[in-house]
Amino acid sequence: MSNTIRYDSLLVRDLAAELHATLAGARLDAVFLDRQQLRVVLRTRAARRADLATLTLTWQLHPDAGHLTADAGNADNAGRVQLADPARISRIYTPPDERVIIFELQAAEPHAAGARRILIELITNQWNAVATGADDRIIAVLRERDGRDRQLRAGSVYVAPSASGRIGSATPPTRDEWHDALADVTAGERLKAVLRFAYMSPLNAAAVVGDADVTCDVAALDRAYDRYMDITALGNRQPVVIRRDGRAQPYSVAIDDTAEATLTLLHAFRIASAIEPDATRVNDDAVAVVAERIEHVQKRIARLAAEYEGAAQEAVQLRSVADILMANIHRVTRGAAEVHLEDFEGAPITITLDPSINVPGNAARMYDNARKRDRASHRIPHLIRKAGLEIASLDELAARIRMGTTSDDELEALKARRATPRGEKPTALPYRMYRTSTGLELRVGKGSRANDELTFRHSSPTDIWLHARDVAGAHVILRWSHAESNPPANDIAEAASLAALFSKARTSSLVPVDWTRRKYVRKPRKAPPGAVLPERVKTVFAHPDAELEERLRVEFVI
Repeated sequence: MSNTIRYDSLLVRDLAAELHATLAGARLDAVFLDRQQLRVVLRTRAARRADLATLTLTWQLHPDAGHLTADAGNADNAGRVQLADPARISRIYTPPDERVIIFELQAAEPHAAGARRILIELITNQWNAVATGADDRIIAVLRERDGRDRQLRAGSVYVAPSASGRIGSATPPTRDEWHDALADVTAGERLKAVLRFAYMSPLNAAAVVGDADVTCDVAALDRAYDRYMDITALGNRQPVVIRRDGRAQPYSVAIDDTAEATLTLLHAFRIASAIEPDATRVNDDAVAVVAERIEHVQKRIARLAAEYEGAAQEAVQLRSVADILMANIHRVTRGAAEVHLEDFEGAPITITLDPSINVPGNAARMYDNARKRDRASHRIPHLIRKAGLEIASLDELAARIRMGTTSDDELEALKARRATPRGEKPTALPYRMYRTSTGLELRVGKGSRANDELTFRHSSPTDIWLHARDVAGAHVILRWSHAESNPPANDIAEAASLAALFSKARTSSLVPVDWTRRKYVRKPRKAPPGAVLPERVKTVFAHPDAELEERLRVEFVI
């Protein structure tokens, strides 16, 4: 198998800069999309008339590849996108802290047909190539995709991926911003926390954070900031090939002692693609499961979006039909399966009825269904946002797997799921998984023995532990890595609501729920399953809310 290339926003930015320096002013003769091999080919001709040699860029966008090669010569025609003739590459760039390379094209005639932009999207698990016209409508796309906010299909208006919005994406962060974001993060968690900053990724986080991940010394954070500014700076770069997890990776700056200098980034890509990966790739199964889950969640978002579009309209139609039925109650024969009436504007309408119930009962059912659709139209946007948070969390998990910072529990659960034969259920984890409105992970124990396992094997000392006071119920864990601060009150309130709902006090209107750090919960000797002794507890009062539970639920538990 060929080497898998990983893209982050820093590599994409510097690659775009190198391509611009090489190809700005060159003529783009053709673009080829190979949907079977998942590759895009751009055939260019040198800008200087004396140099008539062609340069062909071939971009492999298969999840197991990601190579980019530049060779002299032509490419075979595999789904040509018609371009204005002639078209020149006026600019190659990427938006700040994004993983999209944009080729801007200029036609000889201002109103000529054809592509005006070629966009190479290098976002995790969604690599793609899109050609758009002067009106930003998509002419062709390598991989068609439908989502809540983006539809990548020919004829649709192109919508860019959501901006990262990370600290420093507009202007470099100040030293004060760096300290404000990282000073309160415990050592051991800063490798993840630094990903809040522009151009940071699992590829370069360790090189930036350094000893600041093992010490809370302010000077260590200062040194990390200096490394961040140095690694992410624009200007002269020294492309390299680095070794990670048995693979060769092109990169625009040396970030570890495996780095081997190359002449250009394109040269680094060529070297990396020619090196076979090591045989030991211990986490591939886990990464594959995460990729499958991301695809599943994306399909769920598409289904929810389709349901959302129809829900409000169906509610209006159901109420209108019910109103017509009640206005004509005297004209409907009892036991009829359908009735032919006129609507309020005089147009004929046929209404299907349940003959086993009377006319008011049929109307009441329609009103009830209308209310359900109204509730769905209010609930679905939240479910779509929650699914988006789940994708972000899964992307982060995939990055941590490649980075080697995942827990043994997470890896074992993922590998077990991948290894389970089709039709058989993998070994279940002892908890149900939820996410708060802000995206924090919640774990709810499934029973007495599962409570013990959740509390003492599937949580961290700094996590928040919750349980309904003085009644049997589930242990609830709110994942929280900050030792010096507590989670937001709203997140604790939502976790407490689940603790109340999954307790024997679930029928009460208000339930006292105790919470503390998990490190202050101990198991007395010879105590029965689920019985623990919490210390340093605080108490909140929560309403057992089944609708909240449905909104926060995550279908797939890792």
